[in-house]
Amino acid sequence: MRMLAPRFDEGSATDFLLFLHDQGVTSFHVSHEYESYPLACAALKGLRRARPDGAIEIIAKIAAPHFDETGFEADRARRLIEASRRDLGVDRIDIVQWLMRQTPNEDSARLPVLARDAAQAEKTWSGLKAAGHIGALAVFPYSDAFLSASLDYEWVDGLVTYLNLAETEAAPHLDRLHREGRGFAAIRPLFAGAVMTDPSLVGLEPDAQVRRALQFCLLHPGSASAILGVSSRAHAQAALDAIADVEPDTAQFHALTAKAPET
Repeated sequence: MRMLAPRFDEGSATDFLLFLHDQGVTSFHVSHEYESYPLACAALKGLRRARPDGAIEIIAKIAAPHFDETGFEADRARRLIEASRRDLGVDRIDIVQWLMRQTPNEDSARLPVLARDAAQAEKTWSGLKAAGHIGALAVFPYSDAFLSASLDYEWVDGLVTYLNLAETEAAPHLDRLHREGRGFAAIRPLFAGAVMTDPSLVGLEPDAQVRRALQFCLLHPGSASAILGVSSRAHAQAALDAIADVEPDTAQFHALTAKAPET
């Protein structure tokens, strides 16, 4: 999201991804809706050329239906996946972060559409998996009700959604996801920067609070990744240092969840 000019051009963006990859970062999140998308695609292609045998996983944000549509359309989903594969120069989108949008974007509208169109969505996403065009389907739910409803479908492989010390709605579901072999990736681990400015979240000094926030997202053994926007090597290195020694600790994860403030 933050890979933007004038801070980056194609060369410096590729160099930045090479630095991250050499430090052990293997998952990269993109969205065709972001202003940064063309540059991010070019940099990821550069990364693959430079590290042809390296582990590189793409998480792509895909909305089907979009706000102006009335239901899930298989053709739209397939077009978006094909465009993403072409733009990124890959055979497979490893994880699709799937959004079902409505106008208004509320559960009263979205939940009936999910129930009505689930069979078509299953056929479409399962077909794309079978063809090798996507690896896994993870829901971005917008709400806890939609999260619970989506996990009732076995063809949903997991979640890519908010998790931080203030937004803990997804936390109670991680035990189930882990038990069922489904995945989870945490978005917005620093609560859009509030972790750095609001000591009430944990009650620590800013640097310690940032470390605790980043570690929190990875404490649960069912949490595979934390998606963090960084735009400099210094910020990236600080984040990597913060999680260098973190080990899964379910008890600590749930203890921190219990202490998290209401939002």
